[in-house]
Amino acid sequence: MIRSSPNLPAPHAPQAERAGRRRLSRDERLAYMLLLPALGAVFVIVTIPFVLVLIQSVSADDGTLIGLRNYTRALGNPLLYDAIRATGVYSVIVLPIEILLGLSFALLVHRTVRWPGVRAAIYVLAILPLVVPPVAIGVVARLVYAPSYGVLNVILERVGLTHHEVNWLGDPTLAMLAVASVDIWQWTPFVYLVLFSGLQTVPRESVEAAQIDGADWWAQFRFIDLFYLRPLFLLIIFFRLADVLRVFDHVFILTGGGPGTTTQLLSLYIYRVEFKFFDSGQAAALAVLVLVSFSILYRLISRALPLERT
Repeated sequence: MIRSSPNLPAPHAPQAERAGRRRLSRDERLAYMLLLPALGAVFVIVTIPFVLVLIQSVSADDGTLIGLRNYTRALGNPLLYDAIRATGVYSVIVLPIEILLGLSFALLVHRTVRWPGVRAAIYVLAILPLVVPPVAIGVVARLVYAPSYGVLNVILERVGLTHHEVNWLGDPTLAMLAVASVDIWQWTPFVYLVLFSGLQTVPRESVEAAQIDGADWWAQFRFIDLFYLRPLFLLIIFFRLADVLRVFDHVFILTGGGPGTTTQLLSLYIYRVEFKFFDSGQAAALAVLVLVSFSILYRLISRALPLERT
């Protein structure tokens, strides 16, 4: 005679739910505890001001909600499009030159300089422009480009290339080139450092195999080096575009946005709307528009230069 086994009671629903939920390990709890202060600081420094700017962009000076009226006034101001045009010209000048110079110098040092001491010295020299305050760079650049007492005019006259003073900061074309040259001098070393570090990750075996097969320097760069540098180009473009949108110090010291609005970049334009015309609502709307536009631009760039190496 077969004895039937007793029916076991089904587990209680809350107990089954707790059994299916994975508990955090001790290391994971420690990691979250260590990250909590940093995440809290980011929330306080970034999220709260952003929410305040959003509220200010849809409010009047007395705090009354007015909807998208500030955005309409911001987009209807023709000076905004002059600032966008100046920022675009500035970007077209500085970004390609910095990337080409930084890439060329990184390849040159990577392929020709073998002594670690020389590489370390070059590394230190490349760091120096990045740690100098932009205000100090602007003051020094003004001493170089000033029309009456500038060092550049004195050198050109003594060499015999010019016989009169060149108004570097008063001519619209020369003024844009002058402020762009300061940016190129300061941030080309950043591009060099990033790309040079990327070249260090290229496997030596791949390069030697390409050399045995008879590949020249261009073929090595195109089919080997560029494969490892592609994600870094996205990093460089992202950081440099962000810097171009917030560049202020040396442009303000050199030209103040002039002559006219030739060098009035977006950062200077928003500064004047806020602190010269005291229009906080329009300035907040402009800041939100710049953030949204930059986010869209980043998505487009990331699609063209994906981080994944395929």
